[in-house]
Amino acid sequence: MMTSTQEAVARLDTFFADRDTRPGLLARRLVGRPRPEDVHLAELICKERRSATRMDGSIGGSLVGTAWAAWEMMDLGFDALQAGLARLVSWVLTFLEAPPRAPAPTPLELPNGTVLTSTDGAVFASECLGLRVLLRARQDARPRVIRRLERVLSIWPTVKDELAACALGTVAMAPLPYRDRLPAGVELLSSTQLRDGTWGDANLFHMIESLLLAGIRPAQAVITRAVPALLARQRPDGAFDDPPHEERALIGLRALLVAQAG
Repeated sequence: MMTSTQEAVARLDTFFADRDTRPGLLARRLVGRPRPEDVHLAELICKERRSATRMDGSIGGSLVGTAWAAWEMMDLGFDALQAGLARLVSWVLTFLEAPPRAPAPTPLELPNGTVLTSTDGAVFASECLGLRVLLRARQDARPRVIRRLERVLSIWPTVKDELAACALGTVAMAPLPYRDRLPAGVELLSSTQLRDGTWGDANLFHMIESLLLAGIRPAQAVITRAVPALLARQRPDGAFDDPPHEERALIGLRALLVAQAG
């Protein structure tokens, strides 16, 4: 018998209850069960990210690693002007404003577990994540950032599945009028969704994450159609894979809550 959405959320509530991680902290906020010590935990996690930052402002010289650390800190409530986060954002900005560098390493694993094996795909996904961070950090007034965004928009019609989702997640952070492209982007992902709620071989959690970022009502409908696929994958401990991948579990929780809200 398939687990209900309510039961699935309860499993994830238990799964995240005692996890001293960013996904654990965010999950507890989502279900309305934060711990008193989570405020200190957020500060500790951000301190760890600052400690891992090189003198040049990067995490290991990696665009994906640096951009994701900045994204995590913003998730935890840190402002883009705060010193530790500002250094990460500044490095990403410098990286993306500079002339093209060496190709992204392949295979490239994104924070949500998606693995990209083609060089072109890895480069595009890396740039999308970096740009997503810059847009969230309110760097959209910089001409080169906008030119990068327009480049993503020009490539968007030529890619599909995971790469189309990367573009959608980036545009979700963009200012008006660029966000006017979101409905068409959601429709593109909706048109390739299969009857079982998946996108075939494309990473289910990656596709859902981009729709969660889009946040518009048509995206909510596509997420809801993916819920049966999530329920079929959930393990008794609440996670969706073994060993548990916390970022995917957090994406799953967000999707289930969207479906519950209708």
